Amino acid sequence: MITDVDDLYFKWLMRRLESPTESLGRLGWMLHHNTFTRNVGNDSNRAAEGIRLRHLFMTDYDDANIDPRITNRFLNEDCSWFEMLVALSESLDYLYEGGIQERLLELIDNLGLTKILMSPRDGRYDEVDQDLVDTATTRVDHNLFDYHGHGGLFPLHKLNHPDQRGVEIWDQHAAYFREKLEGVVWTSIS
Repeated sequence: MITDVDDLYFKWLMRRLESPTESLGRLGWMLHHNTFTRNVGNDSNRAAEGIRLRHLFMTDYDDANIDPRITNRFLNEDCSWFEMLVALSESLDYLYEGGIQERLLELIDNLGLTKILMSPRDGRYDEVDQDLVDTATTRVDHNLFDYHGHGGLFPLHKLNHPDQRGVEIWDQHAAYFREKLEGVVWTSIS
């Protein structure tokens, strides 16, 4: 009987990426232990999309012998930051292409967490790095990033936008990618 659903699920989440590295797995594990709590506008939809991944996981492991008590607890837990980021990266990849992992790495960079990827600790837990993750997630959950979104998931550079601390994540992403895509000439292939 499978009793460690969390570990199995985390490995399943990592397999959704194209070519995850050990350092990305380490950072993902740290993010997976932080609950996503931002609640501006429809940000609860970001959490719901993260939790939806659990249901896909359970479908994939439908034949596995998982203790129902563990399954019930697992399905009712709050969304983790890693779940939310993977689900958001999948949605962004659908809209903008580039790969789920590429979108995830962009979000990690925007959060200021790339330094954790650059200095792997051989898979060992590091309290300093966990503090960086906790600070980054708390900054977004409690709208402590700046007016332009710097320190959050989608920093903007132009000045003509509303205060990003009061804008839901999905609308932040739209402004962010609009800025990134400005000046790109779109052509159609006939």
